[in-house]
Amino acid sequence: MEDVPKLPEEHLEKAKEIISKHRTKKNCNKCYNRGYQGINQLNLAITCFKCVDEDKVIEEWQAYVRDTPALVEMYGDYFESDKQEDAEEEQKHTSVEKPVRKVAQDRGRQHGGSATPHRSVGR
Repeated sequence: MEDVPKLPEEHLEKAKEIISKHRTKKNCNKCYNRGYQGINQLNLAITCFKCVDEDKVIEEWQAYVRDTPALVEMYGDYFESDKQEDAEEEQKHTSVEKPVRKVAQDRGRQHGGSATPHRSVGR
């Protein structure tokens, strides 16, 4: 397990602000309307899975980290590895050619059958 540095207290308030900005529900019994369920031992806020758009929070938090030199020093390499993995994954998907499947315009005529659909007996 790798050692993740503890988030300094002054940046925790910004994290809470970012989380509260991306809440999707007004009232939530899971997080008591805060947007986060608590703070872990690394001083990181645990976002509420029920009322927060976590993708937008992560995106804005990464931008905040990139704009803050002290945080880039502490967490910058974590985001760089994510970017590299995303680029590699995207490259795999674009380099693999998908087989082209041709579908007949009128499937009823494809196998020599009539244009009317088959109906089961007794219905």
